[in-house]
Order: sequence, then structure tokens, then C-alpha cells
Amino acid sequence: MVVAAAIGALAIVQLRLTRPSRLSAQETLLTRQNQALIELTASAEKGTLLNFKDILVVVDQSLIQDLLRAVTPMDADVGRGFHVRIDSADTAFGDGVALVRMTGVATRDASTVGAEVTVFGAIDAVQIDPGSGVLRCSVAILGVEAQDAAALGRNDPVGRLTEALAHGGLSMLLGGLEIPVRVENHLSIPAVASRRLQIVAEHLPLSVGARQIKVFGGKLWVFVDVALQPHAATVGGKS
Repeated sequence: MVVAAAIGALAIVQLRLTRPSRLSAQETLLTRQNQALIELTASAEKGTLLNFKDILVVVDQSLIQDLLRAVTPMDADVGRGFHVRIDSADTAFGDGVALVRMTGVATRDASTVGAEVTVFGAIDAVQIDPGSGVLRCSVAILGVEAQDAAALGRNDPVGRLTEALAHGGLSMLLGGLEIPVRVENHLSIPAVASRRLQIVAEHLPLSVGARQIKVFGGKLWVFVDVALQPHAATVGGKS
């Protein structure tokens, strides 16, 4: 009996050692920061930290924080039976990560009892709307922390809530996060008619796209590529 108990205990220990554990939100954040800091340090050593050819858009973290505070409180059904209400949000753009931290309450299956949660996200991409030229942020989930996870159910409810937010749930909460900065997608050349100079007015469409983002010093640095659209360049060459 003693030998059997020992073998059983050993099997349980081995199972715990081999079963993959989910990283906490803080561990995921630290991993992302370490990776981003390595990349920033390498760029600084090569002298390419702010190496850009066309346009550089700089966004302060306070601007994003003001945008988030303007839409809080916000709530939505985020999937898998979870409902999340966000009461406050703050940002911290440092260590290579554009961190977005949101706090509120999560409930499950219309329960009146919920758990206080902190949702950790990061701006990982910026797109430029081809029609309006407005910058749109894409926020990825890093993780969720809950003070009373048992109130959200059994079998790793925090992990299931994290997955729900990662698969469309966060966008249900935030909607489209737009930075109030507009990158012009056309170039207008005014007509000039004088005794010595004659210029015909031109309206040239541009191709603009966010190529890369970097995060440090409390700011989001967006590198934007700009070029004349092919047909516009051809017209300009003939004229």
C-alpha cells in the first residue's frame, strides 16, 4: 500500500510538471517588454532608432488615455457567456510596449455576482484608413487578472475570459480606437498664373501606409510610408 501510494504521488507530480501552465498577465507583459527592449537597444546601437524616410507621427500616451477615459464606462457581452464592464483605463508607453490597462467587473451567464478584473492590452499595430487618412489602433490582449476568479466559474475561467477577449471580445468593448491624427492621402498643387510662371493645378492621390511602430519615452512613434500612386506618377511624368 505504501509503494502504491508513493507511485501515485509520483505520477501526480509528473503530471503537474508536464502540464503546460498559462502565463499570468504580468508574466506576459514582462516577456513582451523584454523582447521589445532587446529590439530597441539593437536599433539604438545601429543608429536606426528613428530612421525614417517619409513621415513620422508621434502620439503621446496621454492622448490615448484621454480617448479611453472619454468612452468609459463601457460594457459588452464579449463571448463565451462573459459580460465585462470597464470602469477605468490608463496607459503607459514605455519599455517598448504601448500598454493599455483597463479595470472593471466581469460576470458570467447573467450572474449578479462578478469578479473585479484588470485587462492588460497593448497597441501592436496602427493602420491608416485609405478613405479618411485617420489612424486606427489595433489592441492585442496580453492577459487578464481577476481578484475572485471563482465567481466566474470553474476550469480556468480567467483563461477562457482571456480567449474570449482575444477572439473579438475586446473589439466589442473598445470598438474602433481612432487617433485624432489625419494623414493626407492626396497632394493638391494650386494653379499659378503670373507673367513668369505658369503651373496647372494638380490633384495627385497618394499611397500612405503605416510601416512600423516603436514605443519608448511615453510616446508611440508611427513610421508612415508615402508615395504617389502609380497612375498619378505616370501623369506627372508626361506633363
